[in-house]
Amino acid sequence: MKVKKYLVSNMAEGFLQIKAELGEDAIILSSNQTSDGKIEVTAAIDEDEEIEFFAQESKSISTKQIFSESHIRECMEYHHVLDVVSQKIMATIRQISAIKQAKTEQEVLSESLAKLYAFNDILDKRQQIKMFMGVSGSGKSTAIAKIATQAKFQKQTCVIISTDNVRAGANKQLEAFANILNVEFVFCSNAQDLQKTIQQYQKQYDFILIDTPGINPFIEAEVKRVWKLAHQENCQKILTIDAGRNAEEAVEIAEIFSELGATALLPTRLDLTRRIGTVLSVAACCDMSFYAGSVSSSIAHGLAPITPQTLSKLILSE
Repeated sequence: MKVKKYLVSNMAEGFLQIKAELGEDAIILSSNQTSDGKIEVTAAIDEDEEIEFFAQESKSISTKQIFSESHIRECMEYHHVLDVVSQKIMATIRQISAIKQAKTEQEVLSESLAKLYAFNDILDKRQQIKMFMGVSGSGKSTAIAKIATQAKFQKQTCVIISTDNVRAGANKQLEAFANILNVEFVFCSNAQDLQKTIQQYQKQYDFILIDTPGINPFIEAEVKRVWKLAHQENCQKILTIDAGRNAEEAVEIAEIFSELGATALLPTRLDLTRRIGTVLSVAACCDMSFYAGSVSSSIAHGLAPITPQTLSKLILSE
């Protein structure tokens, strides 16, 4: 994202300068009046940078024309995919390869993943209300800021609601992101306030993005704190989880959030891990769909869509 500030006499002048320098697709992030009566306008343009997992390094991908079951199994072991999930993937691969013998390893693996997992768009308007859950430090707040940025570039409106009454610093960080994006930020201290706020904003915005307190899922009192917030009608619950976690532990954590209603997975810190067994294992064991992955610290270009093709490419990377 290219960001630039302009000091102008009025907004009309600002629009002309922004259009001339950044083009028709530029958006205004914020505007503030200065002490001398002028207007400081912050504008940005999405530079259409293509995001790829681990784009900073060149990865060699298998291009074998005949699929090798042993090679794919070795890749599963390298990525620490749980045995029960690996066996399910391999069984599906055998079914597909028996029908379509001319497929490459990546093609047959992609088709298998497409059959076993669900893949969706994080900005699907059919799911207007999105609630983000996770353990403390899992990247919920940052993921919300990235989604709000993508919505802004797609000219879709959103409001950010925080329900985190535990960590004041998290609210300040999220509110700062909201201010930069010129997105409304609201704090709700309890489930009743949240329900009223959702009803108030449902017809006003394309998306309602809700941040919940980060919790230790193995402490019952903390789970109950989120449970009270989670029972909102037509609200999609999305679990953010560190892709570098131990797979067995991550599945145990995800199962608890699944009981709270989480049906979608947004893995974070994919740029800091080389093994995605945790991601594959959680989605399969807890029946969660993929939406996107956090692949860098960049707010503007920090999310990438997760597809069967990107997953198969990662699995076969050497």
